[in-house]
Parts: sequence; structure tokens; C-alpha cells
Amino acid sequence: MFTSTLSHIFTLQNFRFAFDEISSNATGIDNMSYQEFKEDFSNQIKDLINSILSGIYSPEPLKKIEIQKEDSFETRPIALSSIKDKLVQRVLYKALNDYFDEQFSNKSYAYRKNKSTITAINRVSQFIQEGNIYILKTDIDNFFETINHEKLLMILDKQISDRSITRLISLFLQTGGFKNLDYHEHEDGVHQGDILSPLLSNIYLDLMDQWLEKNEILFVRYADDFVILNKNETQLKTIQENLEIFLSTLDLKLGNDKTYFSTIQDGFEFLGIHFKGKQKIVDNERFQKTLSKLHKLSKSKSSLVKYTKDLNAYLFAIKNYYLKIIEKNSTQYSLLEQHLIDSISYKVYICKQNKEIKTKKEFKIILSQIKLDTIFDIEIIQDKIELIIAKAYEQYLSNKSYKDSKTKIDKKKNEYAKKFANDSTLHINSFGLNLGISKNKFVVKEYGKVKMTFPFEKISRIILEGEGISLSTDVIKKSVENNITIDFLNKNAISYASLITYKAATTQNIQKQSMILNSKIHLHLAKAFIQGKAKNQINYIKYLNKYHKLLESNILNMEKLHKNIKKASTIDEIMGYEGSISVVYWNSIKLILEVPFEARVTFGAKDIVNSSLNYAYAILYGKVQHCLVHAGLSLNISFLHAIDEQKPTLVYDMIEEFRTFIVDRTIFSMLNKNEPIKLDKDGLLTKNSKQLISKNIKEKLGSYTMWKKESIKIENIIQTQCHKLAKSIDENKANYKPFIGKY
Repeated sequence: MFTSTLSHIFTLQNFRFAFDEISSNATGIDNMSYQEFKEDFSNQIKDLINSILSGIYSPEPLKKIEIQKEDSFETRPIALSSIKDKLVQRVLYKALNDYFDEQFSNKSYAYRKNKSTITAINRVSQFIQEGNIYILKTDIDNFFETINHEKLLMILDKQISDRSITRLISLFLQTGGFKNLDYHEHEDGVHQGDILSPLLSNIYLDLMDQWLEKNEILFVRYADDFVILNKNETQLKTIQENLEIFLSTLDLKLGNDKTYFSTIQDGFEFLGIHFKGKQKIVDNERFQKTLSKLHKLSKSKSSLVKYTKDLNAYLFAIKNYYLKIIEKNSTQYSLLEQHLIDSISYKVYICKQNKEIKTKKEFKIILSQIKLDTIFDIEIIQDKIELIIAKAYEQYLSNKSYKDSKTKIDKKKNEYAKKFANDSTLHINSFGLNLGISKNKFVVKEYGKVKMTFPFEKISRIILEGEGISLSTDVIKKSVENNITIDFLNKNAISYASLITYKAATTQNIQKQSMILNSKIHLHLAKAFIQGKAKNQINYIKYLNKYHKLLESNILNMEKLHKNIKKASTIDEIMGYEGSISVVYWNSIKLILEVPFEARVTFGAKDIVNSSLNYAYAILYGKVQHCLVHAGLSLNISFLHAIDEQKPTLVYDMIEEFRTFIVDRTIFSMLNKNEPIKLDKDGLLTKNSKQLISKNIKEKLGSYTMWKKESIKIENIIQTQCHKLAKSIDENKANYKPFIGKY
């Protein structure tokens, strides 16, 4: 029993402590500000104490407003009390909270000392580890607005000896408020925004907690959101039925739209965390808001120094929540690393553009104050700062005027962009080489002797081509940790496997891809891929015709066939038009190439043109596959090519719109410039030829092109298109548009 009296609770000292703890921003309906109250504090408190002890105190009506939820167009109602009423509630809360908190169930986690969402999440994990794999996830329907005042006051009467305290609480419960000059009565529920409301809601729902405890039912509750766990599925359904009967005695009910049964294998969500198997993953929408906040901070108009302080505060919040949940080798952790680097880089770019800071040295000094060790290991922080500055300067150069593609700045930009792209790929294609790790670097050895070393931070992709190449498990582990893709090519440059660090496509995404098969969207996507391929082929032939003037009739023929694609009603029709356009395209190429070329050969090619194309396509193939997986798509469900569960057929679809712009144009340019591409005695590309082609394709991927009125890196366009494809599938809309390059 709580035995303190009003006179013990409402003292001058308690009011002084409380005054320092209440919000000083919003005012109540009486419009008295925090500062005005403070200036007349002694008299105000004296009057308050007298009115409370004499029983004449009455709260002011509340000022009801709507505030916008963060990163949302939705609003939530808030009730604003006057300063004096906030003070009274705060003093009362401090007096009552410790008493009631000692009685609450240890499975209740909201609004309590030393308890948080993290401790609630960990408690759920504990119960799951103990074998409670059957789950009832639920909440209380419209809980805060439906608490029965009479029943709540009866509960308080049984716990508080001084009835005048209960009567004071009843005044706060029953006080209505003004919204847009209209007064609204308050007959049920607690006011969201009132200081007492969290405690009162916990007191009311503690009856449910005690009922669950009495029946030895495992649960974890956070406010009105809770999960019940059991080792027996049948018992769980009985628990739900009995719980609903009990809640009816409190005039409460479960929320139908948020109540469901599940198992740990199927997964469930609680407090923004998705539990499945042994994994805990932050809800994607919540996680995306966190990533957006990083970018929002970087786009603020504050100075770099002020931004650094704000970012450190946010990193502290991330550390105390997300980093206690997200595993370091997970996709979400990798995304957090990536977006942190990109967002800081953007801020540096803005500061460079605005000439706020002029030298790299100055940038390094300020960036060193960012708490990067929150996310990254200490030994790589300097490398990360170098990367941030490099990205910023790269963006700064790329956003210079693009009107004259031959300007010195433009040339220099692409020179560095190509260098970065080339340096970021580790391509090994010699028999007997070993790839290992030593001193935080990838090390290539031949017969035990070091040939080359590469810092981890500079590598984003590894290509292992041919036979007799070995690598250590340490390389695989480090690649996973650093989001480095490993592509395996056979001696004919055909990809046969990839190690991709991103998680496989979710069951939900696979289902969504499957659901649009044989639908209008399926046909739309198939058309889009081929329209993109055909349009790029037509535009490239037009570009070549400027110099050769031999291809007018071929162009007209291709354009006529291209128009028919839109009218096609089956995949076979689409593929028929694609085949016809490709025949004309390759006949056109045959006319302008200055090296022997008879026809397109995809497998077993023994000529320079086809061998070069096939080798380059294999490199592009790996990049497209990486981007599709990153976008969360299943590689085995395609819309143009026949589905084969043993092959990543979606890669065959997506690569179509990029073949001409990235590979064909690069290879034909190399051949017409007489670059040293040669075949060996077996009709295969020589090692040096492969290295030269690989270098040129990687540079092409890393270079910039105009796309949608912006200068965009080509490899980023591929990733964007993959995300757009995923979005089209997710939204079930036929709105995907293929990439059309500028020639």
C-alpha cells in the first residue's frame, strides 16, 4: 500500500526538482511560458500547494494539437498541459513510480527504469533459446484511448491509502481539452503527452501481466504491444481464447489486425525487429529511415564542424540500439557502413563545392573527429577517411559542366574514374597463383613468392579466371565482411559461380516475382528488356553511320521491327523480333569492323571479335548479377529467358539492355584502333589480351555518362535499374523502363 499523503508529496523542494525536469518548450492553453513561471516561481508554487492541500486545485483544459510523425505525412494527437499542471503531474509521478514499479512484472518493459526495447528484445531471444518456438504476436486494440477511468481508479484505490491522491489523478483523467476552439470531453483513456499517462497505462495493464504470470504464461510486453511464447502450439491457441475473456473484464480486446500465430521458423516482428530462426533483423522500413537520417544530416546547411557534432550524436544513438541487434557480418551492417561513408562524402563534397574548406588536409582534421569507430574497426578508420575524401572529390569533378565532353576537366574526371574502377577489381587469370591474406592486404603469390598486394579497402570485386588458382578461406571470410564479390570464370571466360556477400532474395520477393509470371507485367518486362536492347543497338548503328554512311537501310529496317515489339502479345513474338533485329545489327557491325567477322558465335568462338565479346560479356555478367542480388531479386525467376532453376536466368534478362552500350561499343572501338588483342594457337584469347579487355570494360563501368540529364557512373546505372526492376515487381506495376545510352 502506498501510504504517503498529499502534504508529504507536494513540497517546495519536490516542486523545485520537478521544475528542472519538465519540458520548457510548449505552452498550455493558458499560454504561460516556462520562463514566465520561473520568474514568479515562489508565488506560483505557494499558490499551487495551497490549492492542492485545500482540495480546490483544478487542472486547466488541455490544448489538443496534431504533430507530424517523423519521416511521414501522418500525424498523431498530443495533449498539451499548462506549466503548473505539468509540475503537479511530475511531482506525483516521481512519488508514485517507484512504488508501483516494484510490483510490475519483470516481463513488462515500457516506461521503466533500466528497461528498454533492447532488453525486451533480448528477453524474447532468451525465451526462444529455451525452446519456446510457438508465437502469439498481438497488441491491445486502441489501448490508450479505451482505458476505463472507473476501473483504473478502483485499482488505484486498492493501492493508495490517501483517497485525495486518487481524486487528484481522476481530475487529470477526466479533464477535456480544446481543439480548434471546440471543447472535447474525456470519458475514456489517458491523454497522450501527459506525464502521468505512461505510468497509469502500465498500472492498468499490469492486471493482464499478473494474470499471465499466475497462469505461468511466458510473455514480453512493451506498452500495449506484446508477444506470448510457448512450447506447445495447441496451448497457445487456448491461451489466446482465455486472454480475450480476461481482457473483456477490463473493457479491452486484442487488435485483430496485429494478432497472428507464428513459429520461430516462419518468423515474426516485435518492436521493429524481425525474428526468424537464429537471426534478428531490424524492420526494413525502420532501418531505411535510419539510413535516410544519415543523408538528411549530410544535406543540412550546417558547417562541417556542426555536422560532425550532430553526426556523432546520431552515431551514439545507433550504437545504443541498432548495433546491439545487427550482426557485424550482416547485410544491414554493410548497408550502414556504406551509407555512412556515402553521406559523409556528400557533406565533404558540398563543403568543397561551397569552398567552406579548401584542402584535403583540413578535411582530414575535421573528419578525424567523427566517431567512425562506432561502426568501423580502429585500424581502418584512416583508410575510410581517405575513401570519404576521394569519393567527395570524385563527385565534385563529375558535377562540373558536362556540356563539352572534351574539356580538360571532363577528361581528368573520367581518367580518375576509370583508374578507380580498374584498381577496385582484382583479376587473377594465371595457373599456379595463390590468393591469400597478410597484414590487412590481399596477397597474390606464385610458388610461395609474393607477386602483388592489394589493400582490402580498395577492392570491391575479385575475378578468378581459369584453372589451378587457389585461395584461402581467410579470403572468403574477408570478402564477406567487406562486401567483395568473387566471380569464378572457366578458361573460356564463362561464369560458373559467384560468391556474393548480400543475403539471398527473401521468400517474399521470390513469391512476388513468381506471382507476376504469365501476367501483363510479365509481358511488359519482357518487352522492356528487348526494347532497351534493340533501341541501344539502333542508336549505336546510327552513331557508326555518321562516319561510314553505309547503314541507312539497315537502320530503317531495325526501327520498323522495333515498333512491332510493342504490339507483341507473347514472349515468343518478342524473341522473334529480337532475333530479327539482332541479325540486322550484326550484319551492320560486319560492314564497319576493320577485322574479319562473319557472324555472332556465343559458344566455342575461335575468332577475335566473338572471343573478345564473350570475354567482356562474362565480366559484365558478374556485375549485373551482383546488382540484381543487391536489389533483393531472385536470379532464377526471369521474364524473358526460359526459367532454369540451375541458372541465373534473370541475369540474362537484365544484361540485354547493357550489352551494346558497355561491351559492344568498347570492344569494337578497341578493334578498330588496332589495340593488341590476339589469339593463341588454340584460337583462345592470350593472357595479355584478356587483361586488356578486362581493363577496358572495368574502366567503362567506372566512367560517367549523361543519363536523365545527370552525369552518372555507368555501374551505378546498372544498380539503379535493378532497384527499379525490384520496385516494379514489388508494387505490381508495369512501369519499368529500360536503360537507353547516349552515343
